[in-house]
Amino acid sequence: MPVKIKKVGSKYRVSTPNQIHAKGTTLENAKAQERILNAVEHSNWRPTGKPMKRVGTLRKLRRKHG
Repeated sequence: MPVKIKKVGSKYRVSTPNQIHAKGTTLENAKAQERILNAVEHSNWRPTGKPMKRVGTLRKLRRKHG
């Protein structure tokens, strides 16, 4: 699914062949949207809105609780 960023006036539109994902956004936000769409397509990653778990934190928890 190729992601296209198109300039419309002074703003940008992010679209794929099936739908428009962002209208009237900045170039910086359009590039971020493009990276997210590519990540979703090319891996099993899905955006959840939660911060990523850190390996070091899990190690500390395992030491405390056995």
